[in-house]
Amino acid sequence: MINFIKSIIISIAFFIIIIFPYKTSSSSLEFHKKISINRDDFVKRSLKSKRTSLNNNFQIIFTCGIDDKKLCDNAQKGFESAGQIITSTISFKNPIIVNASFYDFCKTDNQCSNDNEIVAGGASPAKIITLTDNDGIKRNYPQALVKQLQFERYPDFGPFDISAKFNSEVNYWFEGDNSPIKSDQTDFILIVLHEFIHGLGFVSSWNDFFNFINPQELTPVPSVAIINSGISFNGFIENIFDKYLIFLSSGDSITNITTKINTIVKEKGNFYQSPENFIITFKSSTQYQQSQMMLEIATTPFSLGFLPNNAANNLSNAIILETTLNPFKTGSSLGHVDLKTYANTSDFLMTYIQNSGMTLGDYISISGNYTGGPIGPKLRQVLGTMGYDIKESYFSPFIPSVSLKKVSATTKISNNLDSIIIILPIFLIFNFII
Repeated sequence: MINFIKSIIISIAFFIIIIFPYKTSSSSLEFHKKISINRDDFVKRSLKSKRTSLNNNFQIIFTCGIDDKKLCDNAQKGFESAGQIITSTISFKNPIIVNASFYDFCKTDNQCSNDNEIVAGGASPAKIITLTDNDGIKRNYPQALVKQLQFERYPDFGPFDISAKFNSEVNYWFEGDNSPIKSDQTDFILIVLHEFIHGLGFVSSWNDFFNFINPQELTPVPSVAIINSGISFNGFIENIFDKYLIFLSSGDSITNITTKINTIVKEKGNFYQSPENFIITFKSSTQYQQSQMMLEIATTPFSLGFLPNNAANNLSNAIILETTLNPFKTGSSLGHVDLKTYANTSDFLMTYIQNSGMTLGDYISISGNYTGGPIGPKLRQVLGTMGYDIKESYFSPFIPSVSLKKVSATTKISNNLDSIIIILPIFLIFNFII
């Protein structure tokens, strides 16, 4: 019941004032649960709130809740730099407005370190807007993208496009620090840049909304309305990201599966007396078998991909998604590119693991110094296919630092999880939870 009510909230507001944090420990850093944001409370306790006016289409509404001015300034510069990098890649018709907060999670939210783990933070779209796509199917779009599209009349926008909050107690390394990055430090710009890309819409809707802890099936987001005498179920809605997902073995669109699952509305009707009643009906239906099949496929290596518009239906041009994790890991699975395929390439940014002790410059150097910067060629294709206007040329807003003592031309990042734990005891796991 509680999980289904959560899915109702998601289907109505989908990411509005919800941040997806992750945690860091001596061995890993990952998202682990939702934290709600009350913006009024942030304003009351903040030390400063600034709007940037840099040559940057990301307008950062920055709130810092700690007394360390230098640390606040470093965090704000990190947010701004991540926005500059994306601005150098995407031509924005309208600015992206980010609600960015940096403060002590333990003192403010009672999210304290436990067993050497500490919640680090995260980011997400601040608002999702449902639009009817050109194929006649309704899909969820991040507000950031909708603002870039051409409409005669725009829907009502919220005040922010991306919400981001990060814990000031995490051991971050900031670009411009006098000392090189240490093995237990995380490059702040690296994780903010990754998170901003999620905020722009790099996220799949496919998840188990009825069994959060132990996934048993996958569906897109349930669209549910609460009515006086029960609930109205109006089908499952994909994200715009999902429109371009295919089965790598056949090239068939995953949207075909969504369509099959949604036949339950016509077959069973859309009124249910309670959430439990809907769940029982769904799990006993033939449509449920399709959702079980999706879980199996989403945990089979090299099974799903993103086919860009310019791929000419050539499956070899598909971007391979992360489907190696079994059991399915909400957020890490599907919402990232395949780690083994892209860890040592110029498309490293959207893998679900990033090593601590390495700067953004280190990753760029290891991957061959791609002229397009940290947003690799395949990620550019993904963003362009979703609807963003990608610039032909990239002009770096700054030169990221390279830790010369650690990185050489022959350095490679292990794409084996056990090896990563042995070689680099701290690494990032990007696990984007819906």
